[in-house]
Amino acid sequence: MPQLDRIIIFSQIFWLFVIFVLIYIVLTHFFLPKFTKALKSRKQIIETNDVEILKLTSKIITKQLLLKQLLLKNLVTINTLLSHEFSTSNIVPKQNIHKIDIKISTVTRNVSLYCDVQLFNCIFFYPKSLNNTFKSV
Repeated sequence: MPQLDRIIIFSQIFWLFVIFVLIYIVLTHFFLPKFTKALKSRKQIIETNDVEILKLTSKIITKQLLLKQLLLKNLVTINTLLSHEFSTSNIVPKQNIHKIDIKISTVTRNVSLYCDVQLFNCIFFYPKSLNNTFKSV
């Protein structure tokens, strides 16, 4: 059988070794640096994107906190105005109600323009016709 002949097997092993060494050298010298560059650049892109996302989220959180503080401050002033007006007289003059309505409308406008939906959903509105007393949440 010629495939089991001892003379032929040495040349086959030699050429097999030479071909595999050449393929290994070509892969490690030409293709492996390109693969490592691609992987490193992808890793750097992901890291820079993560840093940018963290910066943006921190900015958003600080802006949301400032808006919440402003909203709470305005709601406290409205509460004091309402409590002062309702405690001083049983019948509230139309001018003061108009001032209160203007302040409430500006607050709700600012919340709807500059805040997220979650914060806007925290404010409860009661119609004047159904409820004449002030409700605090």
